[in-house]
Amino acid sequence: GAHFVFVHFGEFLKVIMSSETGAAGFDDRDEGKAAEKAAMAVQSKINLQALPIRAFLDQTVVPILLQGLSALVKERPPNPVEYLAMYLLEHNPQKGQAASDAPSQ
Repeated sequence: GAHFVFVHFGEFLKVIMSSETGAAGFDDRDEGKAAEKAAMAVQSKINLQALPIRAFLDQTVVPILLQGLSALVKERPPNPVEYLAMYLLEHNPQKGQAASDAPSQ
């Protein structure tokens, strides 16, 4: 099914990226690198979407959340929720990526 397609898409990307030009067959090396980066980002997003809930959280949220909770316990601020929110925003490993992935409220 879908997993089969995604696995083969990943293999396809590896073959393309190891082409003789080293830039996915593009004449312009920078353009090729940009295309590779975009393709890998799409593949990564697809892989995250296919994960079970626990694995998704373990790979995306849990590491930074545990770091934030650890800092929160050390500081013990008067406003712990706001402190944690600010910590997560300031230490977000995905900072700078498209905000379109964030939920709208």
